[in-house]
Amino acid sequence: MSLMNKKFAYTLSEVLLTIALLGALATMTLSTVGASVQQRARLAEFRTAYSKMNSALKTITIDEGKIYQCYLLPTDDEKKEFGLNIAAGTTVSDNGGCRVLTDSFLRAMGVTKICEGDAVDLGCVPENYPTANGCFVSYDNVGAYVLDNSMIILTDSAGSLKIAAIDVNGRKGPNKWGQDIFPFSVKATESVLSNGNISVTQLGIMPETGCGCTFDIGSAGKTTARMMKESAGIIIKDKKN
Repeated sequence: MSLMNKKFAYTLSEVLLTIALLGALATMTLSTVGASVQQRARLAEFRTAYSKMNSALKTITIDEGKIYQCYLLPTDDEKKEFGLNIAAGTTVSDNGGCRVLTDSFLRAMGVTKICEGDAVDLGCVPENYPTANGCFVSYDNVGAYVLDNSMIILTDSAGSLKIAAIDVNGRKGPNKWGQDIFPFSVKATESVLSNGNISVTQLGIMPETGCGCTFDIGSAGKTTARMMKESAGIIIKDKKN
């Protein structure tokens, strides 16, 4: 029989091996696509939350015509990376304005439920909420505030936004630092020096730093600073920053 007339066919084992390989490739592709879609959704939720929080602070400043003396200072890296105009000599300020600022901020954010104390038993957060080292060590003494869009704002102590966090998708999972829960602080984002006096002219939402807190974001999480950069379209060179 000549080669031209010889028939070729795949064996059953070859067919099964091909199907198995195609199945594995499909699973890997679907997993990658699913993760990418979830990351984009989280970024969109973070961008919405971040924009709304900054707008709330600006509204308070404009409507009430004052800067509440309850803020931290950005780090030198933050000043550079986010283009903040902070006059030399600007200092941290807290003269008891934290409670008033927090109340005004929550009203501007559209709070619908307040849990100051045991946030789990009062129903503001689920039982699987993560803790942290140095802050948010327990949900027996935090402030938890549910917003009209289901997002949740957390304060390590009721009445201060110096150490706070926001859950961008509310009670829904995964309820993990760096995935859907992001720590933040209210910091001075603009100040001016005039006639020898330094005045803070704008507050903003910035990453929580310098408060002795450690948040375990794991390999799947992203820092607040990284999310801010991605939201602003800044190219990320460092995986975690």
